[in-house]
Amino acid sequence: MLAAAGLMTACGTDNDVDSSYSAFSIEAPERSVFDNWLLENFTKPYNINVIYRYNDSETNNSYNVIPADLDKAKALTVMIKHVWLDAYAEAVGETFIKTYSPRVYQLIGSAEYSSGNNEMVLGTAEGGLKVTVFRVNAITPDNPWIDQDSWYPNTAASNPMDLNYWFFHTMHHEFCHILTQTKNYSTEFQTISAGDYQTTNWVNVKNEEAPAKGFTSGYGSKEYNEDFAEIFSFYVTHSEAAFEELLANAIVETDIVATDSKGNVVYKKDAEGNLIPLTDADGNIIYQTDVDGNIVYTKVTAEDGTESYEPVPAYETEMEKDYTWYNKLVQKFNIVYDYFEKSWGIDLDKLR
Repeated sequence: MLAAAGLMTACGTDNDVDSSYSAFSIEAPERSVFDNWLLENFTKPYNINVIYRYNDSETNNSYNVIPADLDKAKALTVMIKHVWLDAYAEAVGETFIKTYSPRVYQLIGSAEYSSGNNEMVLGTAEGGLKVTVFRVNAITPDNPWIDQDSWYPNTAASNPMDLNYWFFHTMHHEFCHILTQTKNYSTEFQTISAGDYQTTNWVNVKNEEAPAKGFTSGYGSKEYNEDFAEIFSFYVTHSEAAFEELLANAIVETDIVATDSKGNVVYKKDAEGNLIPLTDADGNIIYQTDVDGNIVYTKVTAEDGTESYEPVPAYETEMEKDYTWYNKLVQKFNIVYDYFEKSWGIDLDKLR
């Protein structure tokens, strides 16, 4: 018994343990210069793991996707730090971004496409833990283009591609989902455009047509959660002028000619105050006609006293305005703005 006890004691000493039996590696991982940069700028300050190498277990195997190009992954992570992490840290404090940022950021080279309606997935947010950004390989680091001033994006542009729409907008959109999953927003938001959402048909709503339906983008017309995130991400990634122009396009002209308080027709005027003649498809002036279809002429007296008759142009008229969609969009925006201010202490103007 003494001999056995001695043997057990000897086997139990730390000096005799064989590390090869451990399930965990005790070797320091090999890191590239880029890995060390990620360690210092993402992992240590924010506890974020950036997955830029393709890992099959981290992707959705329902889609065929490709790895991110290394140089383009480097460029995107620098931008993510600047327009996302640093932006929130400056606007609301480092504690906020340390607390609520996703812990995993995955970069994929290509997009995901749904087979049913050919929907392109720009990014995903999984339960507040992980954000995936697609189409990294479309970035042109040596020729970047960032359009913050257009009220609807030129999504057809491929070289250079608009980084603001495809990436910055997407980052803030997905982060918005994480925040609203943490703290709910007013249920009033859901009711404003309840009958206007397009569900699967949103892919047929063009971005330039979306304001006239009460949305900031075609994707925002899908359902209320996407609508909320699209309003937020549009506002913080675009200039004030772009947002005002978007709102202006939510005001729809009717087919009713506007009249003043006395019932007189209201005509459009140019910057110099002159009436604007109507023109046909070829640019030719359209003239007024009488009930019989004859062109109406008016007498004109020249400076030298000579008189002549000239045809009278038909002028562009002001049409009555329908503010239905404008009012819905403004009402929803006010809820978004108040939510971030009251729930998170974020001033969206400062963040923008």
